[in-house]
Amino acid sequence: KRRRGGQRTRHRGTRRTPTGVNRVRRMFHSIDAWLWRRGIDHPAVRALLRNEILLTALALLGGGLLFAVTPWVFWFGVGLAVMAWTFWCLARFFLRRGLGDYSTAFLRIVIVRWLGRLAVVAAILYAALVHWAAPPLALLGGMATACACALLSYALAAHEQGKAGRQRR
Repeated sequence: KRRRGGQRTRHRGTRRTPTGVNRVRRMFHSIDAWLWRRGIDHPAVRALLRNEILLTALALLGGGLLFAVTPWVFWFGVGLAVMAWTFWCLARFFLRRGLGDYSTAFLRIVIVRWLGRLAVVAAILYAALVHWAAPPLALLGGMATACACALLSYALAAHEQGKAGRQRR
């Protein structure tokens, strides 16, 4: 159908997706593509890391804006960032290496990398708590929220994958 002036009209009953939803989808897709280029090729892990990155960015941005009022939100974001970095490192290592090799050399590498990561996290937390007097509950809350977000994101992504697999049959 055409209107006067040559413009096309939409058929009745078709819904147009709101532009805000399209922007969120494009943002999710661009973050997923960025993660894919960095070797995160498992869809459930990619969704987990995407949600961690978005939650961390939101908390750090909000915390930066509200820092003069309350630094709690910023330090909550720092706790989120610490755990997001930990999940990122674990995902990159295991997705690159694979889970099929359980030799003693592989386990040594896993333990050494974990201890190195733990030392970096300890140094960040020490500096935050002692030098910058961060509220401990804000850091702990951010870390706990990141773990809950990771579990929920992974569960939802795995459920969606299972549902898509059942529909193909």
